[in-house]
Amino acid sequence: MVISVMAMPVMAAFNVSQWPKYCTVEPGDTTKGYVMAELSGPVYEAAFEDLRDVRVAQAAAGNYMEVPYDVVSRPDVPRETRLSASLINRGTIGKRSTATVYLGSSVSTHNHLRINTGSHDFIKVVTLEGSDDRTTWTKIGNSGKIADFSSAGQVFQRTDITYDPVDYRYLRVTLSGGTGEVVDITGIDVLFTDIKAGTEKGQDLRIVSQEVSPKDNSSIIVLTSGFANFPVHKVGFNVQSSNFSRPAVVYGSPDMKEWLPVGEGTLAAFSLADYSESQLTLPVNAPGYRYLKVVVRNGDSSPIRFGGAKGYYFPRYILFPVKPGSQYGIYFGNRTVNAPDYDLSSFSQKVLDTNPPVWQLSSPQANPLYKETPKVVPESEKHKWLLPGILTILVAGLALFIFRSLPKVMKNDL
Repeated sequence: MVISVMAMPVMAAFNVSQWPKYCTVEPGDTTKGYVMAELSGPVYEAAFEDLRDVRVAQAAAGNYMEVPYDVVSRPDVPRETRLSASLINRGTIGKRSTATVYLGSSVSTHNHLRINTGSHDFIKVVTLEGSDDRTTWTKIGNSGKIADFSSAGQVFQRTDITYDPVDYRYLRVTLSGGTGEVVDITGIDVLFTDIKAGTEKGQDLRIVSQEVSPKDNSSIIVLTSGFANFPVHKVGFNVQSSNFSRPAVVYGSPDMKEWLPVGEGTLAAFSLADYSESQLTLPVNAPGYRYLKVVVRNGDSSPIRFGGAKGYYFPRYILFPVKPGSQYGIYFGNRTVNAPDYDLSSFSQKVLDTNPPVWQLSSPQANPLYKETPKVVPESEKHKWLLPGILTILVAGLALFIFRSLPKVMKNDL
């Protein structure tokens, strides 16, 4: 009810003829008073990079009213909280290594631990147990596996274990079996990781080109979403290779002429008898480039065989108030306007928490009511002779003044 009071929109007349493009909005459920319309690739392409030119208009009886809106999203950002944990016991029994941590008398819920070690080249089975008194131990979840591959130029280590949330004061970790020597546990980090329901989407990226550099054996793959300003924040690959770990750098460009670094990471995939793991995504820290170039350093190993790529993004929506029976359009393309400032932006998160329905946008189309504003041409451009003529007159006048003043100056000097 509070939202409905705050949400009373103040609408003003909207001059639809100033916007060259628009999308129609397919109406749907209006019971919550607000709706969302997901922005698509063609809209990102046609609008300003920062969406400053986007406007929402309500049409009624041939008149258009500007409707307040906000651009919202639901990014999946894991919230990781590290708990205070003390390593109170560690050692080895035969080929097993164990460690116990104490999380305090008033421990919070935890569901994630990270085993710190300086050991290399191993695969180990992890058994995790919990206790409140160090006498009775309860097994937590199923056995997981950790691994390290550091030989033959590979650089890969995965020592994280996740489990259902518990609040035990003590945790005991046992590493056994697998391959490699006994692992030396140097520390254990205990965390609570809160991951909300996924909203991330993926879109196939077209492979523009793919080659192996004859200079350094690097794989170079150029990708495109097909749209400028599309907010890809991560790129992932399908590969036809296995048992590799390679550093990679991502570059972005609007036109494939100048490339700027926008991310880096490691591509890795292992498929062994006792262990399988893959890390086939790379971050894109500057979203919005039409083209992405990924350079993978293969060293002296065989190049990775890529089978396809996806761009991952968090959908963004136009959130705006609606009335039953009204028609709405999303307008953009006016390059002369600034970003609007609506009250809605101050409480849009509260509206978003009510899960408003999603209405569909059409593909962008030309606005038949658009009237291009005549370009204002300065007088100097209209009459190109005007400025040179004025300068000529000024120079001539100055020369005449100096000529007439010269005899008087010479007389005074004498």
